[in-house]
Amino acid sequence: MNKLYSNLKQNLDLLGTHQNKIKDVNVGLERETLRVNQHTGRISNKPHPEAIGSALTHSHITTDFAEPMLEFVTNPVASVEEALQDLNHIQRFTLSQLEDEIFWPGSMPPFIASEEEITIAQYGNSNDAKMKSLYRKGLSLRYGKMMQVISGIHFNFSLKDHFFKAFQEVTSNNDSLAAFKTARYLHACRNVSRYGYIIPYLLGASPAMDKSFLAGKENVFQSLNDTDSYLPEGESLRLSDIGYGNNKCHFDVSFNNIEEFTKNIQFAISTPCNIFSQIPVIENGEYNQINNHILQIENEYYASIRPKQIVRKGENFLTALNHRGIEYIELRSIDINPLIAEGIDVESMLFLQLFLTASILTDAPDLSQKEYEHNQKNLKIVAKTGLALDQPFIVSDEEYTLKEALLSVIKWLEPIAQILGEKHQKALKNMLEKIEQPEKLPSQKVLQALTESQKPYQEFFFETAKSLYIKQFKSLENTETDQFKNLAKESLAKQKAIEEAPQIPFSEYLENYFKF
Repeated sequence: MNKLYSNLKQNLDLLGTHQNKIKDVNVGLERETLRVNQHTGRISNKPHPEAIGSALTHSHITTDFAEPMLEFVTNPVASVEEALQDLNHIQRFTLSQLEDEIFWPGSMPPFIASEEEITIAQYGNSNDAKMKSLYRKGLSLRYGKMMQVISGIHFNFSLKDHFFKAFQEVTSNNDSLAAFKTARYLHACRNVSRYGYIIPYLLGASPAMDKSFLAGKENVFQSLNDTDSYLPEGESLRLSDIGYGNNKCHFDVSFNNIEEFTKNIQFAISTPCNIFSQIPVIENGEYNQINNHILQIENEYYASIRPKQIVRKGENFLTALNHRGIEYIELRSIDINPLIAEGIDVESMLFLQLFLTASILTDAPDLSQKEYEHNQKNLKIVAKTGLALDQPFIVSDEEYTLKEALLSVIKWLEPIAQILGEKHQKALKNMLEKIEQPEKLPSQKVLQALTESQKPYQEFFFETAKSLYIKQFKSLENTETDQFKNLAKESLAKQKAIEEAPQIPFSEYLENYFKF
């Protein structure tokens, strides 16, 4: 991996006095969490609270798969600290509006006796709302509801245009700015595919779960006690085989150029899948899924990294990417740390900033489908057995031990840390310590706290939730609360306006959605 380090240094040398431009960033967070009853710790059966606004139209507080599965979205801001503070404020407002409910603190869900306890998210009676709920119904029939209520954090990241203009100039690139940015973000996607195994190692925080998650299915995981399963050498059940994945119908994904990427996703959303064809699209006059294709829509493509563009009215994701290229990247392989109220801390985010900045700045060779699939397996290997640091580990056809592979990534990031300054250097040093001393990893701190409590998973994390979201809860200032209340009212008014507008037949609406 010396080539990785030397290429980054070469590009930084080319930038010269422009190096400081990598300090100017846009950072955003998305955090998922389940609402649970604060007296029982069981998943909530209440509808999305009107007091926090419309899940259809609110820009900061929505729902993911299930009605009780909240998703908090921050605006892009100039630092990781600001993004974390924004998430903190969204959470505090939401908590203040819940009645007898709190958030579940981790990625793996609480005890759920039956999938029937999980209600698919509802968004109203407009075509937009019906589409969102139908997509989720399709997911439930394709993958099961349990998988869909695993929660995570997404880290949205971009560098500013003035950095890309400088980088383009020093590399004598004559493409349009949009094309150059797109190419650099695709370099980043390829680098994240190859070296993203470091994320579950350093940030994995879901080493245990309640056995109800796999009730009625084969459970290959070791028993921690009568009620819980765990990974004795692993760190992330969320990123293991039981987590998210499009593994039922094969399709290729290319990060080599934007045309290939959009063509691959287009193929997946327009090509029937034999397995999903066994689920009737319409049954007794009701839709079961949007279609029987490999992916119902582009959102169903699960990946650790996704190229993104801001979608305008009347567009879909692929149209936006084809027209304007990539605007930012979304890292999706982050577990929620259940010992932290926001689910992530500043140190982890500083590390992610280093990792993604280096990924953008380092030239990445093209990625074959075979290597892409191998890299996905590497991610799962670390998720399941990341503590076995001396195991053989292959990256880009070269064999290392896992420890050597992890240390090489840390070494690669050092020049970026030098430019970004002391707090980033300290974060990188602390991450290095977690390779040398795995007991400092979030996954191991979680497992240690759980085992020392001598309580089952459900009881321990329910008590953790009460500590984080009741005992330590602090109200927002009145002015901030009022701002959030106004946003909630505005979102409800927007939903009402959408529902009052004339609606075309739903079948026609679906047909229009897939016109590119």
